[in-house]
Amino acid sequence: MLEIAQAYEKTFERYDLEEFDFRYEIENAGLSIPSSSDWERVRNVCHFLKPFHDVTLRISGTLYVTSNTCIEDIYSIRTLLDDAIFDSSLCDIALAMKVKFDKYFGDIEKMNLLLYFALILDPRNKVKYLVILLEDRYGEKGVEAKKKYIMDSMYELYNDYIRIHSPSSTSSTAESTTSSSILGKRQNSDFMAPNPPLRNKLREKMKTNIVESIGELEKYLQESVEDDSEMFSILDWWKVNSPRFPVLSLMARDVFAIPVSTVASESVFSTSGRVLDPFRSSLTPKIVESLICTQDWIRGSISDTIDYEKDWEENQQIDKELSKMK
Repeated sequence: MLEIAQAYEKTFERYDLEEFDFRYEIENAGLSIPSSSDWERVRNVCHFLKPFHDVTLRISGTLYVTSNTCIEDIYSIRTLLDDAIFDSSLCDIALAMKVKFDKYFGDIEKMNLLLYFALILDPRNKVKYLVILLEDRYGEKGVEAKKKYIMDSMYELYNDYIRIHSPSSTSSTAESTTSSSILGKRQNSDFMAPNPPLRNKLREKMKTNIVESIGELEKYLQESVEDDSEMFSILDWWKVNSPRFPVLSLMARDVFAIPVSTVASESVFSTSGRVLDPFRSSLTPKIVESLICTQDWIRGSISDTIDYEKDWEENQQIDKELSKMK
């Protein structure tokens, strides 16, 4: 709306000069004609919000992978907010947004590590690009600790994939189950423990399988990164290289299948989408406009005295307590 309004800057000035009723109604409502400084602030706000709009469109896409670029978008938004805090015209907006941003993305421990895994599983990035992002955010001293935390978690998840999907691990499990069932049939009142050499042999075999599969991830990380281009398809790359990375490709498939956002991009910036919902789908356009304007006026007049987020959390807690009583 602000972007469209910029095109009518001169129209407002001319309308003010030629239409007396326009000025009278504006002044009677306690408002004023936008000045040149107001229009300059509008341009600053539009320039500030455009990256958010672009990121929203990108992560809301459904015909391409989104999880592998999310971390980069998060770090770019953080930089944008940090810079806007020092702008007098955007300081208040940026501070309020940064509080909400830090609540979910303030530190690695607060974030979903699958987003970092998706970044690493992008053959154009791998760990090298991760280190660059971490250095920019935490400095050289904090990189190693953050990197270790991410990579340890990634290896932990990958070991689970090894145990589930590795063919050799599956055969070992089946052999162990068969041996256990045979031993179980032989059990009677005179209990006989399983043969220790057989058990040790199976354990050593399973350990060897895990070590070999972990080498698959290390091999991927040690290879050089792929060149970035518009024609590059990350899903096609993993499809072609799945014979070389059979277990890792399964993990990549599952991680890339996670959508970063399940909300349509139009709904993110649309207040009317929250007013006109399935439970109130028969509202007339005039009623919807009245509700949106009233909501905007209320927030603009008493926003300093009402903590909407606090009230929302309290209402959620009350609902949980009531549901327990039922």
